[in-house]
Amino acid sequence: MLKVLRPIEWAVLAFIAFVLIRVGPEVFLEYRQLAGLRTVSVFFALGLVAAISLSHELLRLPWPPGAEHAQRLHRASSALAFLPLVVAGVVVLSAPNVWAELSRARTAQVIPMVATLFLRVVGIGLPGGLLWLAAGLELKREGSFGWRRFLARNVADLLHALRDWAPLLFILSAYAWMDAVVGGKLGDDRDAAMAAADRALFGGHDPLELLEVLINRPLSEWLAFTYSFYAVLFPLVLGGVLMVAGRAALRESSFALGAALLLGYVSYSLVPVKGPVLARTFDVSLELYLLASVKEAMMDATRITYDCFPSMHTCCTVLLGWIAWRHVRRLFWWVSPVVVSMPFACVYLRYHYVVDVLAGLTLALAMVKLAPRLSHDAGAPPARLA
Repeated sequence: MLKVLRPIEWAVLAFIAFVLIRVGPEVFLEYRQLAGLRTVSVFFALGLVAAISLSHELLRLPWPPGAEHAQRLHRASSALAFLPLVVAGVVVLSAPNVWAELSRARTAQVIPMVATLFLRVVGIGLPGGLLWLAAGLELKREGSFGWRRFLARNVADLLHALRDWAPLLFILSAYAWMDAVVGGKLGDDRDAAMAAADRALFGGHDPLELLEVLINRPLSEWLAFTYSFYAVLFPLVLGGVLMVAGRAALRESSFALGAALLLGYVSYSLVPVKGPVLARTFDVSLELYLLASVKEAMMDATRITYDCFPSMHTCCTVLLGWIAWRHVRRLFWWVSPVVVSMPFACVYLRYHYVVDVLAGLTLALAMVKLAPRLSHDAGAPPARLA
């Protein structure tokens, strides 16, 4: 069994055991938490990654000689495959209440509202699009379409893909029900201790008060964007890794991120910290305007109370930057401004103490060292560099 289960799967089992010991099995019966907004978003992102990956492979492969009829048939079937997407788009755009709500919304609210509509429309159209792309690959590979061959090939591919993605998907969605686990925290909140540690690091001064002289609208907007882009980094980087470097690199990346997140969840329970934004008040407003609602919809709406030590925004963003550098170097240069800005954003936006960020950086560095050694299957070579 040691060779059957992968390292990240052992880590998930250990985490489940921790949860069972802390709060019992009832936490796994909270279906509304397990199927909440964060879980749905994770699966939507996975669907988009799959669609982009299939599209990339479909465009790369040429049509075989003599497959003109199959090519015409595939083109014609696109109308049927994407009909749910078109119908959903028409229904949404023709609904009077949608336009009424958009017209009444403030500028800052329009972006999250449009994003929500986009997720609903594209989510309805994804299954048909994925099936159409997979059928096109079958036609290009074989020159003809056979249901038995198509199902045999794609069911096997789907099972392999699910095993690659399932641990990380479980871990990401687990945040939604971690509030029940952290609710059984050991001891009192540790915010006072974290604030004292920050002052000790800065010679008796409060770093959050020192930052108040830097607060301005452009900086606040950029750092709010940085903090919100965290949700996009996961599918963006991991999807790029899958397409460029392959499944072995994806497993290494998933182990680094998944193991770090599990350790972070355990720490939330053992070291409960709310963070400055919930634990204290400030005299100087951050003055977030355009992106305030975006950040609220993408991050604040699904946040649990005790999720600060260590800063997983810092840890996972640094890890995603390392993963991009290691496997998708061209993408790294595009995401590097967010990677560099994230530790500062966590403190500037008052979500974390400086010690939270330092703990997150330490955890990220530990995973950088451990992941290449521990992530690959028994007897399999480590992930290759792109």
